[in-house]
Amino acid sequence: MAKKKWNIRSIFFEDEPTKKSNPKATPAKAAAKSPSAPASAPKATKGSADPAAAAGTDGEVSDKFIKVLMAAMEAANLPGFDYLEYKKSLQNLKKMNFTDDVLFQSAYAAAQSMGVTPAQLVDSAQHYLNTLSKEQAKFSQALSGQKVQQVSSKRDELKRLDESIARQEAKIKELESEIKKTKARQKKLQADISRSNTKLEKTQADFETTYKILTEGIEKDVEKMKQYLK
Repeated sequence: MAKKKWNIRSIFFEDEPTKKSNPKATPAKAAAKSPSAPASAPKATKGSADPAAAAGTDGEVSDKFIKVLMAAMEAANLPGFDYLEYKKSLQNLKKMNFTDDVLFQSAYAAAQSMGVTPAQLVDSAQHYLNTLSKEQAKFSQALSGQKVQQVSSKRDELKRLDESIARQEAKIKELESEIKKTKARQKKLQADISRSNTKLEKTQADFETTYKILTEGIEKDVEKMKQYLK
């Protein structure tokens, strides 16, 4: 029997335009937003280094992922009357405002007339749950690859930068210590030079004073010898 050709999406999601695709949303989270969706969102593991996971980022129903999951269900569509036809019947009867028991029993009437049992409906529903679970596994594997490429490798680079900064800061501290020592030596040398200059200036002044007195005395004696010794 040929596979059914109708819009599977319409029995799980409203026909209203969906929100723009959110790259952070997962198929599981997108499905969790719909009351009819069978898949559940994966929980973040303890100690996760993903800031978004740690913060508990809320997902949105993504048109992109709806198309992916609906395509998978379409490809896995079973022949004959199964859970999908039953689901469509439920959707058509919802406007009648039946209670759940009447709603589910009324939708089953068509299936029963075709010889379909409740167990077969449950099995076919589980078949689609398994299909969606496989898509979730594929997505998780692809996401892990993206995390390695976009997060883990960059986190490794960030670690290397942290180590580089630590080495540079250590060098800066070492240079600051050397600069401090050099400045102390510079200050000491300046003080030594100042003291030496003062000492040398005093020595020069003492010499000049002594020299002046001595030479002036001799010069006076010379003048007097020229005057008195003839």
